[in-house]
Amino acid sequence: MAFDSDVALIGTGVAPLVAANYLLTQGKRVLLLNPDLDFFLEDSELPFDPLLPKAGGKFRISPANLTANSAETALSELRPDFPGAIEFWNGAPTLAGFRDAEAPFVRQRGRLWISSHDHSQFWELEQLESVFVEASDAGLNPQFLDGILACKKFPGFSSAQSADLKGLLLPKLCDVDVSRYRNGLLEFVRERAGSDGVICGVNQMELMPGGIRFHAASGARTARIRDGILVFWTPRLSPWILNQAKQSEIKAPRPLGVRQLEQWTLVSRDELDPSIIGMVDDLAVWAEVEGEPDTARRLHLLSVLKSGPLLELEALSSLRGEKASFGSGESFKSLSELSHQFLHWDRFSIRSMRPRSIFEWKEPGSFALSPSSDLRVQVFEGCDGSLVDVVKTSRRACKFLEESEAR
Repeated sequence: MAFDSDVALIGTGVAPLVAANYLLTQGKRVLLLNPDLDFFLEDSELPFDPLLPKAGGKFRISPANLTANSAETALSELRPDFPGAIEFWNGAPTLAGFRDAEAPFVRQRGRLWISSHDHSQFWELEQLESVFVEASDAGLNPQFLDGILACKKFPGFSSAQSADLKGLLLPKLCDVDVSRYRNGLLEFVRERAGSDGVICGVNQMELMPGGIRFHAASGARTARIRDGILVFWTPRLSPWILNQAKQSEIKAPRPLGVRQLEQWTLVSRDELDPSIIGMVDDLAVWAEVEGEPDTARRLHLLSVLKSGPLLELEALSSLRGEKASFGSGESFKSLSELSHQFLHWDRFSIRSMRPRSIFEWKEPGSFALSPSSDLRVQVFEGCDGSLVDVVKTSRRACKFLEESEAR
């Protein structure tokens, strides 16, 4: 039998692209199937781990959590699987030392949590004291800042008034230039795999012995796969995965839930400090910087990532109702309190809002979704959220395939 591809990859976003790049360098023929017309329509990767409370639980960060968010760890995880240079920016307003200003980069930015005994919308001081100890153990040099010293470091803060606030600053955490990373990866994989190797707008996918059937713009197709099929589970693929599991009488694992996130972009009249990501209540706040951080043009947009409810998996089929809505009255109230009461802006303008739905897993793993024993179909969890974690999952999937071939 002639095989069309060695490996089929099913999914959206960065995860299948990283796997495709790895497998192509190993001399494999890959077929990448994406149900979306736009490869990054789901927008499931985040530039950093928000480190927000999980499922309504208490704020808790382990030393391993903190170390995983360091610039050193991010660079070591991202560079091997990207076909080009990844630069490092230490958070300063200039790019001194950059070799390629067009390359994606890892940015070392401090993380600042604001606490108060008297205001319920701030982090509890006892929680941050626990994080201080863990960050010290991880060698991250945490600092406690009082009053105006804490507020002045918060991006967008515009008052000279002191306040009964306390801040915990972790100066060595980082975030990643997600946009350039994934666009560069997509361009490279498309060039290597060819127009028949990367197909978007796929629907009616049906697993079969020895391969997969699907519909695309060119019509119905059947692909014979030699080594296996790797499926990267993000919320977009949930209906298909759960339906396939039901047909194969497989009990698929369930995530803790689907976290709803909103990323708002506000316009600031003043220049913003790009070196700090501020954390207050369920919000992460930072100066939006994509590409070269030219302070004259690009540091006047403030990004606000708002953590929403954790929904059950079944809610994905119909994200309706007040609990699941985006851009609700509660969201505008939260933005208003941030802008007027904390940042002391006299007014604020909204430029855009991007909704996101991201899984939360207790321990991301994988499971078999094979309709027959002649072709392994493996589903991998943990394919959305922090970009560094997504890349780790893709590498784990490739190692799994290699170990399966060796057996």
